[in-house]
Amino acid sequence: MCGTNGVIQRLFRTLKGQIVHGRVCQTIDEIRDAVRAFAARYNAAWLIAKTCLRSPRDAGAVWLVTTSTRAA
Repeated sequence: MCGTNGVIQRLFRTLKGQIVHGRVCQTIDEIRDAVRAFAARYNAAWLIAKTCLRSPRDAGAVWLVTTSTRAA
């Protein structure tokens, strides 16, 4: 499967750009909280061109409905 690693690398690049670079954290809990907040925001509101400008959560819901309909 060519290119599958690129998806996760892009996600990590975005994650680092949004929460790591330019931020000074005093504890590991601050980093964990920042990652959790980013993940929640990313899954709920981040619009991705590859999924027709849907958030990951919305794209997953569409995929689930489509897959369930075809399987039935």
